[in-house]
Amino acid sequence: MNDPTQIVLSALTLLGVGGIVGGYVAYLLDKKKEREFKVLEQKEKRYKSTLLYMDALFEPKNIKYLSSRQPGIDNAQDIIEYLKMEYHEMTLYASKEVILSVKTFLDNSTHENFLRTILVMRRDLSTKSSDIAIENIMLKKE
Repeated sequence: MNDPTQIVLSALTLLGVGGIVGGYVAYLLDKKKEREFKVLEQKEKRYKSTLLYMDALFEPKNIKYLSSRQPGIDNAQDIIEYLKMEYHEMTLYASKEVILSVKTFLDNSTHENFLRTILVMRRDLSTKSSDIAIENIMLKKE
């Protein structure tokens, strides 16, 4: 009834199918991980750029440093327009909290809203919860 050859063939077939399914699952997981890495990389790049332009709103003398990145930036209004463009792109990949924080900054460009945005972006990029407060990152006035 249970021929040893049949048992061996059944076991080999089962292992083959299991190997194929396992390989496919591993492929899908690798693709997901690769996509997540690309999204994280894009977030880091866009968040850094956004923060530089936000900072330039408070320090107009820093606009000259942005001209190498974006030659058409000459004044505060140009910076606001650039930030609006970044905001619209951000709606594709940023967390809800980051989107709302940047929107708040665009509606009311205060130093406190800038610092809050930094913290929200920081949380979005890492698995850390609130590990630092606004008071800790605020620079002393010169």
